[in-house]
Amino acid sequence: MLSAVESLSWALGITAVFFVVELVGGWWTGSLALISDALHMGFDMTALALGLFAARVSRRPADPQRTFGYQRVEVLAALANGVALILVTGVILREAYARFLSPQEIKAKEMLVIAVFGLLSNLAAGAVLLRSSRSNINLRGAFLHVLSDALGSVGAIAAGAVILKTGWLRADPLVSLLICAGIVVTSYWLVRDSVHILLESTPAHLELEEIRSALEALPGVRSVHDLHLWSVTRGTESMSGHVVVEGDKHTA
Repeated sequence: MLSAVESLSWALGITAVFFVVELVGGWWTGSLALISDALHMGFDMTALALGLFAARVSRRPADPQRTFGYQRVEVLAALANGVALILVTGVILREAYARFLSPQEIKAKEMLVIAVFGLLSNLAAGAVLLRSSRSNINLRGAFLHVLSDALGSVGAIAAGAVILKTGWLRADPLVSLLICAGIVVTSYWLVRDSVHILLESTPAHLELEEIRSALEALPGVRSVHDLHLWSVTRGTESMSGHVVVEGDKHTA
């Protein structure tokens, strides 16, 4: 399996190539859906570059000032990615509204071909990131960027097909609105999980009281109090607490 740095490097390279293709193609065909997807890809490039930087920094060892190391840099990168995704929807929504009121001519056939190649690039980048994204919140953020891009490409393909068959030009801005909805949903998941970690909340897959009961069931343990569970980053959990043992000795 590729490392986080290798996965992000490959995904960044693939995305950069097709960002240029879609941006030029959107301008050439007059398709807002393609331009929207290209802008989203541009943010993906920034997100992947930020994620790559975070992945490199997070490998630094702990020091006296940062005793947990630099792993939480990945969480900060994921949060920044989520917020950036939400911001880009404002740009797309404004242009989609204008295009819906005043539709513009679109080269539907060319738009369709470019959108298909865009989807293939998204699938390639997503495949590179998928396996590692299950245990790394930074890669998960990058994967969600690529996934929402893939949905945008699917929408652009659908819009191109509708325009080619029926001539209904409003299909293009309508798809842009659907792309925005997908961006907001994926961004919400990412921001929510990042904030959950930064607030040092109990990891969702762990039950505080179950762990307390298991500790108190150990021989020689009288009670457990001031127990805390939190995640340094996704997949790296920590715990602290005070354990009262027989003989009134305390340990932490």
